[in-house]
Amino acid sequence: MRDLCLQLPTGAVLLSAASLQVAAGSSVLIKGPSGSGKSTLFRALAGIWPFASGQTQLPTNAMFIPQRPYFPDGRLRDALAYPEPAAQYDNAALQQALSDALLPQLTSRLDDEDAWSQKLSGGEQQRLAIARVLLKKPRWIFADEATSALDEAAEQTLYAKLLASVKQAHGSIVSIAHRPSVAAFHNTQWVLEKQPDGAPALYRMEGTKPTPPLTLQTP
Repeated sequence: MRDLCLQLPTGAVLLSAASLQVAAGSSVLIKGPSGSGKSTLFRALAGIWPFASGQTQLPTNAMFIPQRPYFPDGRLRDALAYPEPAAQYDNAALQQALSDALLPQLTSRLDDEDAWSQKLSGGEQQRLAIARVLLKKPRWIFADEATSALDEAAEQTLYAKLLASVKQAHGSIVSIAHRPSVAAFHNTQWVLEKQPDGAPALYRMEGTKPTPPLTLQTP
């Protein structure tokens, strides 16, 4: 992204003229207090935040994992493969993805029909969203509090799998998370810091532990 400006619907400026480039091989953790615009930044990158200006270029073969993922009602295989047709994946691939995401109890239920967003607990929904990513194997993953409903052991297991997946694909992962344990899976951190009154924006993005393939400039 280049010269990105993020605003709230009220007109308040969250970020001003921020430029960020993440190269393959980086694993970036974005941190900041609640309301600092972390999720808004992801929405802008995905092209679904209307109060943004500047240039954004999303890598090809990228997937977002939201904190509250969406699953259509119907067969489990369709919820897992969404938005692609489930017919693109054989049973073995679907079952392997569920098993890898710590959902072995669902491997025999591919053809069960249900309202999965109501049937599954919050932690199970997050694991199912991760199973979807492990199934599709994108090069780039953007994870927004994707493991917030999981215990630390499950979180570490699944982050290790996600990181291994993008490394194998020669891609990167960019995460938003609050738990300190997640930081261990990232080689770079960028922090949204509150700015004083009169500054061009409410927050400024500051980098720590930068790595050569990642550059960030904010005026």
